[in-house]
Amino acid sequence: MRNQFFTKSIITYSIFFLALIHTSMADFGSRMKERLPEIVAAKDKGLIGEGTDGFIHVRDGESEKIKKLAIGENSDRKLLFKSMAKKTGGSTKEVASKFSKAVVKKSKKGHWFRKSSGKWIQRN
Repeated sequence: MRNQFFTKSIITYSIFFLALIHTSMADFGSRMKERLPEIVAAKDKGLIGEGTDGFIHVRDGESEKIKKLAIGENSDRKLLFKSMAKKTGGSTKEVASKFSKAVVKKSKKGHWFRKSSGKWIQRN
C-alpha cells in the first residue's frame, strides 16, 4: 500500500483537501477549510509562505495575528500529515514533502517559498 501511494507521480493539493473532508478527524479539516481564505490572502500579500517541510512560515517582522494564523494552520497540518501517513502507511515526513510539492505546483505567481536552507524565493 505504501509503495502504491508514493509511486503516483503527482499528488495535488485538492486530493489532500478532499482527504481532510472525509477523515474521521474532521475538526482539523473544518478549521483548515475555514482558515483557507485568510491563508491565501496572507500569501497574496507576501506575509507568509510555504516551506519545503510542508508548513507555513511567517516572513520576517510580521504581526502577531499572522503568526497566530501560521501556528493554527501548522498545528492542523501536523494532524493532517499524521492522518494521511496512517492511512497510506507512509511517514509524516514523506506526506509533508508530497504536500509541499503539490502546494508549489498549485501556487500563484508572486507567492513565497522557503527552502530548507531558510532562503526565501518567490514564484515567477
